[in-house]
Amino acid sequence: MVDERIQLITMPKWGMTMTEGKISAWLKQEGETVEVGEELVEVETDKISNGVEAEHSGLLRRVLVPEGQSARCGSLIAIMAPPDVADAKIDSFLEGFTPSEDAGDDGAGGLASQSIDAGGLRLNVVTAHGGDGTPVVLIHGFGADAGTWMFNQEALADGRDVHAIDLPSHGGSEGTSECVDVASMASALADSITAVAPDGAYLVGHSLGGRVALRLATMPDLNIKSLSLIAPVGLGDEINRDFVDQFIAADRRRPMKAVLQMLMADSDAVTSEMIERTLSFKRIDGVSAALQAIADASLGVDTIAQNTDTDLAAVNCPVLVIWGKQDQVLPASSADRIRDRARVVLIDDAGHMPQMETSAEVNEALADFIDGIES
Repeated sequence: MVDERIQLITMPKWGMTMTEGKISAWLKQEGETVEVGEELVEVETDKISNGVEAEHSGLLRRVLVPEGQSARCGSLIAIMAPPDVADAKIDSFLEGFTPSEDAGDDGAGGLASQSIDAGGLRLNVVTAHGGDGTPVVLIHGFGADAGTWMFNQEALADGRDVHAIDLPSHGGSEGTSECVDVASMASALADSITAVAPDGAYLVGHSLGGRVALRLATMPDLNIKSLSLIAPVGLGDEINRDFVDQFIAADRRRPMKAVLQMLMADSDAVTSEMIERTLSFKRIDGVSAALQAIADASLGVDTIAQNTDTDLAAVNCPVLVIWGKQDQVLPASSADRIRDRARVVLIDDAGHMPQMETSAEVNEALADFIDGIES
């Protein structure tokens, strides 16, 4: 019989495409005490490095995958146990340990992908199934895809489904030259939201996706129950156009690395795999032209804040704004525009991608906000 005091630490699976992770750093050493919620190890994926929090308190007794080495998702990387569990018992456990059949499976874990017709466009929707509660819908930003939410989607799927929708011309979604401004993108996404959340949803949008989410929240037929905006476009009239222009132009590793580092408070968080995946997306025929058209229509000096006041006035649901204080793309001071009618959370050690850099804080803020609405 397995001693229930022996706690297994396994390589997490974040997002549909992650099959393995590399141990960047053990933040606790063998023999050290770990408390629930403390970051135990930093794992590097094909998108970004992120910390893994301890789910139990105890001693870190064995590190099985050293720093710099990779392990498949679901595989055993460490063991925690109280001090009164003998070393011999841990040795015996490891000798008889057999990984589960799905450890390292290339599947999506709790995620599933589907293509939904949205006004003639096929939009990609990635879903974390979590229950019958009111679902959450996530909308990513410019040049990204549903993988933006790799550290958030399953964490939020507690009693509810969480759907991440790829914007038109992004990720696995189709696009057209007519679907490049906020209004047309919102119209396309409205059809997808109706399909996956016919009775209403909690809406979360990041950056350009935040501006699209704001427009969606004005549509009464969607029954948006709350609006959460993470570093959204449009609350202010400032944007780092160097980021936008350089992202569109970058076609080699060095310039792409430089532009992606603008997204993070910690520039070292940008991995080589993240650079390669972004370049691979950019090299798809028609992508750069589509991004340029979207930037011209939605991220220009004259378009970035267009109709924002009108849309804000039409929103009747509770609003949450989350912003990284070190954002180099959109200034966090833009949140001041909405302080009189929204809950505002500013995060110290985050840039433009707090949902990836400080995922635990963002997940907690989103969950508390939604729980408060439901209570």
